[in-house]
Amino acid sequence: MSRLPPLVSVVIPVFNGAQFVAKAVASVRAQTVSSVEIIVVDDGSVDGTQAVLQDLQQTMGITWVQQDHGGPARSRNRGIESSQGEFVALLDCDDVWLADKLEAQLAVMASRPEVGVVHTDYESVDQDGRVLERVQARHSPEPLARAFVGGHTALPSTLLIRRAILNKVGALNPELYGSEDSELTIRLYRVTEFECVERVLVKKLQRGHGYRDMAFDEATHRGKILASRERFLTALETLQPLADEQRVALDREWYNYFLSRGRAADLSGMRLDARRFYCRAIRVAPTRLRPYTRLLRTWLPLT
Repeated sequence: MSRLPPLVSVVIPVFNGAQFVAKAVASVRAQTVSSVEIIVVDDGSVDGTQAVLQDLQQTMGITWVQQDHGGPARSRNRGIESSQGEFVALLDCDDVWLADKLEAQLAVMASRPEVGVVHTDYESVDQDGRVLERVQARHSPEPLARAFVGGHTALPSTLLIRRAILNKVGALNPELYGSEDSELTIRLYRVTEFECVERVLVKKLQRGHGYRDMAFDEATHRGKILASRERFLTALETLQPLADEQRVALDREWYNYFLSRGRAADLSGMRLDARRFYCRAIRVAPTRLRPYTRLLRTWLPLT
């Protein structure tokens, strides 16, 4: 008797994505493999998303749940907890898959049982479908990706993960808001092998607004992102001993973080805090000019 095809659970978090989520779901239903369940978690949308999901439940056979707004990590965790598949795939509500995405990934999983995560190349597109960038996801130029995950740029919408591996590393960190996908990728990379299908199988929508739409004012959103980034970088410091390449990459991220914190404080009129963060950026990267110029500007009269 032939073995039944493995079930893939596709988890889609959505916040104010009424105009996008149907396309994401349709791209899953258009896959060349059919053993798929779709779980959508509505994270407190206020744009009519629930009506769209009710229709998709009838027409596309999705399962969906609603929760108060808690951020992408909590939404993905809720969906994963509700899923049943041997494999878990993540998809953002405004991204879409090409039709053979899961088939290509499952073929790798079937032939290489040591691989726990398969991701793919992808294209960033604008709302008119124009290609902005093609990303070769195994060859990231980003220092943090090179140092901590072997160069793999594992965009959430490209990931296919064995549930056994996901159970081993645990859920996404719900305290992170903006760095949760990177943190999960690093934990996965430490316990399993990654493989990348070097074809564009995902189209990622780049838009000027996103998960934060209407959830918070801009200052609150910026504060949540920065606080999350600090927790993420602090956690990386615990991965001792750090290789030289990792230390360099982490220092670069701290430098960028302190610059961002200084800029946020300056915009809020908290010049003493801004100076403190710019000084910390200087301590991390004393040869870089930008923190010095920004520090000097904090002594100029307000206009």
